[in-house]
Amino acid sequence: MKRRKNGNKQYFTRMGTRKKVHAFVRVKPTDDFAHDVIKYGDDNKSIDIHLKKDTRRGVVNNQQTNWSFKLDGVLHDASQDLVYETVAKDVVSQALDGYNGNLVN
Repeated sequence: MKRRKNGNKQYFTRMGTRKKVHAFVRVKPTDDFAHDVIKYGDDNKSIDIHLKKDTRRGVVNNQQTNWSFKLDGVLHDASQDLVYETVAKDVVSQALDGYNGNLVN
């Protein structure tokens, strides 16, 4: 997925079929969205999640609090049409041509 800017709008173009598996994440904000927990990479291909340590677990606390994911693309607050064009269109087209395809929601 490549991001292009045209004025104030951002457009995403679909990736080619060079790789066998593509990984995208779609993040839909809600009223109680965790802005302080989730950070997006400037390249629109990474997402970092940070949780505060649970102090009730005591001084020695090996609880994992940070996760970082590298992806083919992060679709933040994207419309259903953009998600389809970016992620699903090639898979659906190839499935109609007889190839196996899988989309996980």
